[in-house]
Amino acid sequence: QLVKMRKSFSGLFMALIFLSSGAYSQFEEKLKEEGVVAGSITRGGKEIQGYIKETGTAYTNGKFFPAPWQFQSDIKFIAKDIFEKPGKIKNKLFEKYGAKDIEGYRYDTLVFESVKYLGVSDVIPKTMFVQSALEGKISLYYHFNSPPPAVSGPEGFEPVFIECSKPNLVYQKDNDGIVKLVKFLNIEKELADCPYVTEKQRKGEYQVVGKVDGSSFINKLIKNTVYREQVRLLAIEDYNNNCR
Repeated sequence: QLVKMRKSFSGLFMALIFLSSGAYSQFEEKLKEEGVVAGSITRGGKEIQGYIKETGTAYTNGKFFPAPWQFQSDIKFIAKDIFEKPGKIKNKLFEKYGAKDIEGYRYDTLVFESVKYLGVSDVIPKTMFVQSALEGKISLYYHFNSPPPAVSGPEGFEPVFIECSKPNLVYQKDNDGIVKLVKFLNIEKELADCPYVTEKQRKGEYQVVGKVDGSSFINKLIKNTVYREQVRLLAIEDYNNNCR
């Protein structure tokens, strides 16, 4: 009798695994068919779980290229409970959100925040999404230049896409501050509320010579940036660790 019960439980367990596996496969197929990834949006301070239409890829001359600048514009989002209902998803169920509509969003493992970005040639800041790199009293983000609508030359968009996929490090001092390029940070002026940093700057202590040691996020960034940014990243790290 005990053997029969064990066989019965074993069969039931295997059946449950089979059904669960089948449901998972169907859901994975639905994700692929609808072209979405798991994510969330933050609106009114509340995080809403759901799915976002795939983005971040450009196509030209028969090739696909990373297009991280696409993450900085509007996204199409559908709430989790709506997407996970049985049946095909109609396009009208996706809501379109821009940087003025929500505080930010999560696309798979990437986090984007709505900020006011002031570029080199901008007269007034533009509201856009930027990818979060480091949170702190001074936060760091990745900003990407967008390609022009048209290009000339035999190579077409290919070199433009490659160049635009390289990130620009930008920073934000205080949560409501304007986001600007790290390489243009005026240490003595903008970090004047931190004597520890401004004194080191006056003494010329922010120098990057030879190999950079340490495993902090800032040190990893320094290894991949030019000198002008390196100096400012060191000042930002000191500010976050020692000031206010």
